[in-house]
Amino acid sequence: MRRLVSLLLLAVLLAACQKTEPVPKDPAPPSQLNIFALQEMQDSGFEAAVFREFASQNNTTLALSHFSDLPSLLSALAKDENQGRVDLVLGLNSAFAILDSLLEPFSPLPEISLLEISHDIPREPQQRLIPYAQAHLALLYNSKAFPNPPQSFGELQDARYYSQMAITDASKDGLGRASLLWSVALFGENGYDKLWSSLRKNVRRVYSDRWEALDALRRDECKLMLGFHCTPAWIEEFYPSEIHIKASIPQEGSFRYVESAAVPKDAPNRDVALEFLRNLISSETQQFVIFKLGLLPVNGRTPLPRQFSRIPLSVYATNDRLEQDLVKENLPAWLDRWNYLVNRIPGF
Repeated sequence: MRRLVSLLLLAVLLAACQKTEPVPKDPAPPSQLNIFALQEMQDSGFEAAVFREFASQNNTTLALSHFSDLPSLLSALAKDENQGRVDLVLGLNSAFAILDSLLEPFSPLPEISLLEISHDIPREPQQRLIPYAQAHLALLYNSKAFPNPPQSFGELQDARYYSQMAITDASKDGLGRASLLWSVALFGENGYDKLWSSLRKNVRRVYSDRWEALDALRRDECKLMLGFHCTPAWIEEFYPSEIHIKASIPQEGSFRYVESAAVPKDAPNRDVALEFLRNLISSETQQFVIFKLGLLPVNGRTPLPRQFSRIPLSVYATNDRLEQDLVKENLPAWLDRWNYLVNRIPGF
């Protein structure tokens, strides 16, 4: 009997000494971010550097849809099957967003602080657009072929530049649309028509986007291009053997180009989208705007590589010459006329 009691007591003591393993808790489910973006975000490496890193750090899964151009993106966004499904849209450039109707699907974002955004970046009054990249339009040229480039649009019409210039499609590409608006801002409704009529002989080809046109300039397929003033700095950073590609801002003035992101009104994961936007305009992430997109950051605290720090900080832009009501009323006619003028140029 005594032995039985001893065994029972020992069993109780052993049970008390055993460690109780905690029941593992289920991990928190990842958040979701459904993004509509232009294909260049993936092709440039910006997506891998920024999107994937954000997803990893914030336990977020990404559902990405890519589009070749902004009209295709906006058309998809308007489809019934995408209502209430998209959280974030990137690639909304200022040349298209000059029409307020483009912004109707998007929500005001007062939660996003723009205090670190450079004061000269235009603000959309309702803050539906969050800018993340900028540039000014300029003439890019091969300095080996033209050591003394044209200094004005008047000189650019000269016959010595016959079939030497690349432009991009104003119907679909942000740079192309900005180039058209630039010409109207400089020369008015009548003058822009005369300008493009005179320039047409000097246009070698109409390219689908700025990257395709820039590749043509780098391959020496063409020797002039309407592009961005910061592109030569990007080339010098990554392709030092091509530093003969330079930029010149015409005497008449430049035109500001801004790329922005927005959140649809019916975004299912608004809080995650807001967090992404805060990360997008941080000085750390803004460096990828330089290295991947080849544009200038909008966050004034972003460190600039040596080549970019030499770009003039103050550039005379002519955007304010275009009143929104004038653009709203006449843009379809301007585009039709532009299409008519260039429809015999290769690539169009």
